[in-house]
Amino acid sequence: MSTLKEPLRGKHDIEDQSSSGEFGVDKQTLSDLFQPDNIRDGHSLQKVEELGGVDGISRKLKTSPKQGIETTKTALKSRIQAFGENENIVKPPKSFWELVVGCFEEEILRILCAAALVSLIIGCIKEGIAEGWIDGMAIFVAVFLIVSITSTNDYMKDKQFRKLNEQAVQRDVGVIRNGEVVHVSIFSLLVGDIMHIETGDILPVDGFLIKGNNLVSDESSITGETDPIKKYAIGEPGKSARPFLIAGSKIVEGSGEMIVMAVGQCSSVGKQHALMNEEEEEDKKTPLQVKLNVLVDQIGKIGLYCAGLTFLAMLVNLIISVIYSEDPEASLFTLDNLSQVVDFFIISVAIIVMAIPEGLPLAVTISLAFAVGKMKDENNLVRTLESCETMGGADTICSDKTGTLTENRMKVKKLFALEEVQSEFDNKSYSSNFTQILTEGLCVNSNAFPTVDKNGNFSQNGNKTECALLELAYQFDVDYRNYRPSDNIIKVIPFSSDRKRMTTVYQPKEGNKNILRVYTKGAPDIILDFCKKFINRNGQVETINEDFLIKIKEIQKKFANDCLRTLLLTYKEIPLVKVDQIPEDKQLESDLIILGMVGIQDPLRKGIRQAVQTCKEAGVTVRMVTGDNLDTAIAISKEAGIIDQDFNPKDNVYTVMEGKRFREKVGGLREVRGEDGKIIRYDIGNLDVFREIKPHLRVLARSTPDDKFLLVTGLQKCGSVVAVTGDGTNDAPALKKADIGFAMGIAGTEVAKEAAGIILIDDNFSSTITAIKWGRNIFDCIRKFLQFQLTINVVALFMAFMGGVVIRESPLNTVQMLWVNLIMDTFAALALATEPPNNELLKRKPVKRHEVIITPTMWNNIIVQGIYQILVLTVVLFYGNEIFGVSYGLGHEKWDYENGVHLTLFFQIFVFFQVFNEINARKLKATEINPFAGFFNNPMFLVILVTTVVVQMALVEYGGRAVRCSPLTTEQNIHCLLISASSLVVGFLAKFTPPSLEALFNRLNPFREGAPSEVETVGSLKDVFVRPSLLKQRSSVRNSFTQRISVRGSQRKPPSENKPIEMQRYN
Repeated sequence: MSTLKEPLRGKHDIEDQSSSGEFGVDKQTLSDLFQPDNIRDGHSLQKVEELGGVDGISRKLKTSPKQGIETTKTALKSRIQAFGENENIVKPPKSFWELVVGCFEEEILRILCAAALVSLIIGCIKEGIAEGWIDGMAIFVAVFLIVSITSTNDYMKDKQFRKLNEQAVQRDVGVIRNGEVVHVSIFSLLVGDIMHIETGDILPVDGFLIKGNNLVSDESSITGETDPIKKYAIGEPGKSARPFLIAGSKIVEGSGEMIVMAVGQCSSVGKQHALMNEEEEEDKKTPLQVKLNVLVDQIGKIGLYCAGLTFLAMLVNLIISVIYSEDPEASLFTLDNLSQVVDFFIISVAIIVMAIPEGLPLAVTISLAFAVGKMKDENNLVRTLESCETMGGADTICSDKTGTLTENRMKVKKLFALEEVQSEFDNKSYSSNFTQILTEGLCVNSNAFPTVDKNGNFSQNGNKTECALLELAYQFDVDYRNYRPSDNIIKVIPFSSDRKRMTTVYQPKEGNKNILRVYTKGAPDIILDFCKKFINRNGQVETINEDFLIKIKEIQKKFANDCLRTLLLTYKEIPLVKVDQIPEDKQLESDLIILGMVGIQDPLRKGIRQAVQTCKEAGVTVRMVTGDNLDTAIAISKEAGIIDQDFNPKDNVYTVMEGKRFREKVGGLREVRGEDGKIIRYDIGNLDVFREIKPHLRVLARSTPDDKFLLVTGLQKCGSVVAVTGDGTNDAPALKKADIGFAMGIAGTEVAKEAAGIILIDDNFSSTITAIKWGRNIFDCIRKFLQFQLTINVVALFMAFMGGVVIRESPLNTVQMLWVNLIMDTFAALALATEPPNNELLKRKPVKRHEVIITPTMWNNIIVQGIYQILVLTVVLFYGNEIFGVSYGLGHEKWDYENGVHLTLFFQIFVFFQVFNEINARKLKATEINPFAGFFNNPMFLVILVTTVVVQMALVEYGGRAVRCSPLTTEQNIHCLLISASSLVVGFLAKFTPPSLEALFNRLNPFREGAPSEVETVGSLKDVFVRPSLLKQRSSVRNSFTQRISVRGSQRKPPSENKPIEMQRYN
């Protein structure tokens, strides 16, 4: 008796190894079958034999290949109790309390809290506990409010991302239950299910192959085995059994059926996910966040220098005042002076807190979260956040035709058979013998399982082309369910994009049972060369002659001009032989007899022509990449508006090209290898010719997935930002290579979806417009927030420094600065990062790959608005007491309600300036003169604006000594509002700044943008002061979204420093 090797045990391993109970086998035994060592050593196969092989396992699991499992409530419950469920294994979210505690890991907040504690102690010593605690405690309360609001925001975003992630990994698979094929969620799979497998699937569970057709599995991401592995069921003639299908592996070729053996944490992928959840997540950032982190560092350094100079200025002022004091007993080392030094230090730290724009990464996260949620509502399921950003810069879309530009609702409109074209079909159209062979071939040579209701209406599940053919058979009163599933299907050679055909060997149930029929269907251009005979109008088999070839090619061209997709249907008969004596594939697919050729209509989707026109207006070139022949491709692209209606191929030989000619022209792909022999990149064989073709190419016909990869590579080499749509397994390299990959949610394989950044839920090209719009909007939202925040930084830092130099105190105290910081970071990020897009975004050119974030117009707005606010606030600071008729508020040793009115007015005007400037920040372009346009389109903005005003008024009215604010009269509040509202006028006038002055302002921009490696960041400030733990939390919020249900293999690009030493060309 064989003994399976025990896997390493850990706390996440299967907790209870239930006894075999009523099923005769336990989940641990089944799970151990899929341990790579057990499979390699042959122990797993030996154990399967001990369990009785396929039949024995089926009996123990109470299932069968034809009937599947029972679905009664009792049966399902006992199965779940014995073997568990295929639950989605993800890392548990951080609790709200963990997020709050994490915030206090930040060095800058710890310093501030420590200084507040010193202030609290000194205050109690100086003024007694009754009043001395107020100043220090006010800082603690302000810090706690900031942390609480920030943590709440992070907690909500984490929940939103997790919900979207669940939707991203959800998919259905076909299983047999109660003798019927049904589609269930992968999370509803149970041990014992008979699951259908197709090319492009990523296995969600461990399974045992019971029937396979040329099945090839890629297990590299699970076992590290680099080469794809052919899988064979036990008992397959002439083949060594390889029936173990491991969860997480990809089916790269073929089809089949398997018994589900291990689910959830018992499965291979489940165990890996459990271990991965223990590991620390990488601090992954999107490109825009990387770029903004450079700005964060630069702005933070300026804030640090300003804080240091302010502290030094106030300290020097204090020392000078003591030295030149008229009091002969004046001393520097007194409790009062120590208290002032502590206050100076607290103000300096508060300046750093306010100056560091940590709200920038937060704004990106909020904007992305908002965009991802809204895009989901518009049929874009985002899998990688980077795709959202990048789509704003896309200038080229390489689109599939079938299902993307068209409805993917196939229907046979014409049939060329017996030398005639028919457009209406029933069982009287042809002789019974011909109809029987035609429909038998349609039914058995297929992998689709459409559902048919009582009224005969088809619901197309699976390959839409095959569904259309099965619907044609149904019009001849033949139901495919009478033929499949069936043991009479001897062999299947699946369709692939390389072969462009599918073949099935079938033993007829009726008639001559001493023969096998070979049915082949596929592209006429390919299969016609394999055909020797056809069935003539008399129903007789006749050798193909020149007249027939001319006729069938004319019919094919006519079908193509009518936008019909063509498929050739063929067959032949061979003597009945044993399974292991069936001829090789090449011999099977030779000397075929033509049954007929179908013309399948796939109507253009509604709104496609308008969507293509919108792309053109938005500066995005649409290129159609299709496997259809040249005539069909031209007809569809004209209808879609991709090429002009009067287009003539002779006018421009590069506008529409076939894949083969395109490859030959541009020289194919050239591999560039490093010293270790690994491919480090691909180059175009003849890039000069590609550059010549690029401006003209709009349609690539008769193309392969390799042609799509070649096209994407060339476009990127020419500097384009490329989006690609794809649905097949072989599209995965192009989807991954593209800047943005769009996979089809309905027709797409799981491998294609895994490689893509965005899934089009409705498979509709028009949905890519949504991604373009939101991608551009993200950039705009970040720019709005950046313009708003930099204006506050300029004004606040200048006023704090000037106060320290001139009057030995900051006009804004610590609590007030922390409140301003809350307005700047969290509130403004929520308000400006959630601005909805408008159609004007689609009337401008894409965001260039290296376009700066701070545009000249933005910098002009920042400078003009900053200078104006500084001038007004300076006047209020030094002459506000005279203007408003109140007591002078500077230079008092002790604050009271009377002398506090002056600086309260300053604080009120400063905050209201930011409220009105937040409205200004909504409009970035010089042509956007009205800041209130679309003002009510963003409820979040209005809520934040009202909240800011209400809280500000409450702070002034009731803050008292804690905030150092004196209540203001209604008249004084109105004056503050009117003065602050003048920033709207200034914002309007800034739109008319002369270009020469705007250029001057832009040259004054102190910030250099780029990746961190491009900018010197010696002693990076953010390592200590940019609230690292909070940034890490936000990174984990983002990463919780990008976590996958499947385990990816190592797909790292070889290091760029590898020296290219070997080049190889292939076409």
